Amino acid sequence: MVSSRGGEWQGHHDPAGRKEREMAAKLRVVGVLLLLVGAGLALFALSSGQGEARGEPTCRMQVKDRVITGAYKSYGLKDCVVPMWLAKTVFRNGTSGRITKLKFRYKLGEYADWTSWHLYEAVDPTQTVVDLYHPILSSACAKLTSRAPAELQMECEYLDPAGRKQETQETRQITLLGRHEFIFSDLSADERTAAFQDFDTYSPLLAAWVSRQDDPVSRLASMANKRAGGVGASQDDESCLKVMKELYDIMRTIRISYQHPQALADPSMSYDVKLVQSLQYPRDTIQKRSGTCIDLAILYAALLNSVNITPFLVSMDGHCFPIGQTPSGRFIPVEATGVGDGGAKSMNFAQAIESGMKTWNKVNENGRFNLVNLRECWVNGVSNPELEPLPADILEKWGVVALVDGADEGGERRPVGPTPPPPPPPQSIAGQWTCTITAPNGMATQGQFQIAMQGNQVALVATAAYQMQGPDGRMHQCTERNDFTGTLMGQMLVVTCNSAVYTMDGMQVPPQGLPLRMTLAVSADGRSMRGQVVNSMGMMAGITAQR
Repeated sequence: MVSSRGGEWQGHHDPAGRKEREMAAKLRVVGVLLLLVGAGLALFALSSGQGEARGEPTCRMQVKDRVITGAYKSYGLKDCVVPMWLAKTVFRNGTSGRITKLKFRYKLGEYADWTSWHLYEAVDPTQTVVDLYHPILSSACAKLTSRAPAELQMECEYLDPAGRKQETQETRQITLLGRHEFIFSDLSADERTAAFQDFDTYSPLLAAWVSRQDDPVSRLASMANKRAGGVGASQDDESCLKVMKELYDIMRTIRISYQHPQALADPSMSYDVKLVQSLQYPRDTIQKRSGTCIDLAILYAALLNSVNITPFLVSMDGHCFPIGQTPSGRFIPVEATGVGDGGAKSMNFAQAIESGMKTWNKVNENGRFNLVNLRECWVNGVSNPELEPLPADILEKWGVVALVDGADEGGERRPVGPTPPPPPPPQSIAGQWTCTITAPNGMATQGQFQIAMQGNQVALVATAAYQMQGPDGRMHQCTERNDFTGTLMGQMLVVTCNSAVYTMDGMQVPPQGLPLRMTLAVSADGRSMRGQVVNSMGMMAGITAQR
């Protein structure tokens, strides 16, 4: 049986639990079960230990070699929307007796002191413990202007079957990235598939750069809202679009321009997900009046949030753009790089929406994107770092107010064009679907979705029944039921599973890896979906579904 939560252990040691232990042993034997990233993925990750020599316990630590300091607060939260453990220690009892009082603790140089001990009272033969380290990092991380090395230490203690105390320790060197540096994924080449999502596992952490409360951003958004006549953006779709247009136009008014990274020779790409990216906070882009596509998308998303419009970011191959959600729930994609420098070659708002919609439809067809619900990320562990306080008149000092006032008083102001109507709502996805789940190793499993909808609220029940042969040569009859709930936002379905029922050979077995998080892009005709599902340990599988 596997535990994947630091400080907790679940097991059966009483004589009356013999059947449960036998069933747990069967579950370990199957090992490669992968449907819906439930019990299977948690165990699949450990299946390599089955071939190890018996007689001695094994203890191995896996670490993430880089820390994203701009999102340093997320590492300390076990329930963050992105699995943010820094170290994972896998301990397997290969002896023939019970190991007791197993415990681990960790330290990260000057940035995180020793944790309390993570205690596991007993580990029976062949049982495996997976202990995760979620460091409470110091705010000093957010002040790093360049990369810094740090030493990660792990200590392990336990009593062997003879009652003797055993100790082991391990040390690894890791790198803390500078406060502006960002990586899109920590998966190694061996762990990645060809799916875009494997190269973009950290995109929800972009929410740490979208400032929720920063005075320069709030003031600029307020100026734009005043231009819109002070209407409430959450009042109706028409008012929302009017405010969105003025937010875009004020970026043109202060002559913010798109800056293509010099390191990239391909003009069609604004960044490479395989490289470390330098990100600006919204205040930086306002001050510098330039930024990459991600910087401009981050600024526009922050402005949307300041006027109570629900913001999203779309991360795709070499590009990023923002989406605003209207009060009726419709998505308005905006090509933020269209602001140009406010000159004649810049797009007006209608053109920016047209361009954004074209890109949005394209990625919904190929599935190579991630939709980042910024507000969901903020309330699920992705917080903004502390930024230095700025003078109250900083927009005056940066010359922003003079540009806005000059335009409002009759100075040069580019025509903004008509505001297009919002796109039609997506088709209902309620009903029966067949699905295929593909593991990182290429193994595919068939299942079914039953979907019910009320408004944009979705209840999805994923089920399957199948046979699986284990290394013991025996066939095992398996069933799964995973209950997901969530929302359909535009053409993006985002659902979470906290309740599941798994059986093997007719006996119920405990689910592993909960909660599961599934994101699926719905095709324009509403007949197919594709995306991925990820478990609490960060393991991912691809999904396609058809009516």
